[in-house]
Amino acid sequence: MNKFTILTLVMVLMSIYTLSLASAATEPLVQATFSTNPTVIAPGNDGYIQLTLRNSGTAAASRIKISSVSFDSDIIPSGDWTGELSPLATGDSVTSLFKFKVSEAASSGLYTLTFYISYGVDSTSRTISPNAIVNVQSPSALELTSISPSSLRPGEKMNMTFKITNRGSSSISNIVFTWTSSGNTILPLGSDNRVIIPVIAANSYYDIQTEISVSPSATSGVYPLSISIQYTDKSGANQTISSTAGIEIGGGTDFDVSVQDSTAASTTLAITNIGASTAYSVIVSIPQQENFRVTGTSTNVMGNLNAGDYTLASFQITQVSGFQITPTRNATNVSTSQQRNLRVEISYTDTLGVRRIIQKEVSLNQIGLITNATFGTRTRTSQGSQSQISRGNSLLYIGIGIAGIVAIVVFLKFRKKIKIPKSGLKMKSKE
Repeated sequence: MNKFTILTLVMVLMSIYTLSLASAATEPLVQATFSTNPTVIAPGNDGYIQLTLRNSGTAAASRIKISSVSFDSDIIPSGDWTGELSPLATGDSVTSLFKFKVSEAASSGLYTLTFYISYGVDSTSRTISPNAIVNVQSPSALELTSISPSSLRPGEKMNMTFKITNRGSSSISNIVFTWTSSGNTILPLGSDNRVIIPVIAANSYYDIQTEISVSPSATSGVYPLSISIQYTDKSGANQTISSTAGIEIGGGTDFDVSVQDSTAASTTLAITNIGASTAYSVIVSIPQQENFRVTGTSTNVMGNLNAGDYTLASFQITQVSGFQITPTRNATNVSTSQQRNLRVEISYTDTLGVRRIIQKEVSLNQIGLITNATFGTRTRTSQGSQSQISRGNSLLYIGIGIAGIVAIVVFLKFRKKIKIPKSGLKMKSKE
């Protein structure tokens, strides 16, 4: 082989290589990207898949066609998704929108839809199969259903219960519950404010109990508690539920009622504010009740009563059913501890401006109430004493009479033994 033949062969090979490079450089290159709206779809709702095709090659892309789409039966397409699309010049893109519906029976999870797209003709014909992802999640099944108690007092220490309810049809695990109070007004005792719940079964609840302390300097009002519930859904994505609950601090208070003094004319009650909040416009009254009657006014207006202070309220109280009189005029005691308890009603306005009413009972066992039945008993006792005196006087008179008769009989018998001459006594003279 001479030099000319070798040179010719090299030139032919270089031409073939150059033609192949030119051919490769002028081929179209279609790429697909997807987005889903909304990004998370609940069962029974509609959604959209946006398909964007872009020609990143150096030649125009023609005969672009969606030949088929494969998807799960829980994804229900709206209309026909197949068909030809417009050609794409180099660097151009086209967007197509596909509507679908998620079956109401669909389970939470990720669903894959595969699009089979072809473009080009003859030797430039290509087929791509990009995947679209649809994230189906049931509506949030976890919720904070209650906080108890809903009202606290400054300086108070007590147990607080958060109830978390799973209203869904499947269990939820690895739940992280966190709560915070603005300004650290309410703080946990002996633990932190973060609780991990292993699992909550479907249609059940979980009670989180924590000991809390309220700041003694907390002013009356409604304070927000920030609640966060985190869990992992079936797709492996982290879900967060955030909410705010209101806790009342201050507000109501409590009272102690005791008997200060009691006479036949008046009963004085001591009303003490044993709570941590001021009670405004305090009114003390004796409501109508079966066993007691109030003569005169049954209501005392006391004004404001600070925490720890007390005031006195006086009433003229008569016990009307402590005894019962039988037709034979004998007194029968039928009183019970319940009948001897006086019901006292205290109304006041709390620090939040809410009008409240508290009822207390105070025992009247030891106080000197005068009842109608008691008067009758005393009268009968006095009449009985007079009868006993009369009987005693009669016996005394009878005894005196009998003694007189006995004295007369003895005197007569003694007189018969001593004979006295009718002419009287004669003195004997000395002879």
